[in-house]
Amino acid sequence: MKPFLILVFFCATTIAGTAKTVTEYILNTVDSGEGFWPCLFYELNYNTDISVAEKAKWHSLDEDESYWQEGVGPFSIDENKFLVTQWQSTVHPILIRRHFTLTAEDLMKIEIGTLNLTYSYDENPKLWLNGTLLTSASGWNDNNYATFRIPAARKKLLVEGDNVLCVSVQQGEGGGHIDYGLNVTYDPDRLLTDISNIQTTAEEKEGIYNLQGQRLPGIGKGIAIIKGKKILNK
Repeated sequence: MKPFLILVFFCATTIAGTAKTVTEYILNTVDSGEGFWPCLFYELNYNTDISVAEKAKWHSLDEDESYWQEGVGPFSIDENKFLVTQWQSTVHPILIRRHFTLTAEDLMKIEIGTLNLTYSYDENPKLWLNGTLLTSASGWNDNNYATFRIPAARKKLLVEGDNVLCVSVQQGEGGGHIDYGLNVTYDPDRLLTDISNIQTTAEEKEGIYNLQGQRLPGIGKGIAIIKGKKILNK
């Protein structure tokens, strides 16, 4: 059972000359303004258990989640560092799984735009997307957020439907916390153009005809027949 759906909202719009960009959060962080986030988590006994869990592919999309605990992030030992769920970071390392759902349109936004991972951590996180390591970091960054721009090759890990972004965080001395998410920045005008081109291509494959039964290369102005239906294009 994977009950956690995508959390998407507009957070910013910028205009540079005639180019307009929009940023949407696919997985929010506390810093993004949306607040808490649902997840599944599992606390280990020792830091060495993380490598054992990796060999068992705990970060894969098809992990058996029947023994995982439902929770709400972010996690922290310190109420001054994003505390939502208490995590005894001086005692146990932690594994976290966040599921999210993508549509075909979401994937187009990601393809044409910039996909960023943002995370605040303590300590030594490793982040995985659908079973593949995205990035790792040493130490901690206090209340600050690091940003990792996900390369084009890693964007292809995303699929239509269910996806999972996972993180492991080590046990350490002193404080400990984790807050992480994904956002995409894209040009909505380019998105509309690409969608229109895809729709036209799909319609051409189905076949577009005029009233005389002649096949047309695309939809022009006037009446056309698509899938046996008359379409008026003004």
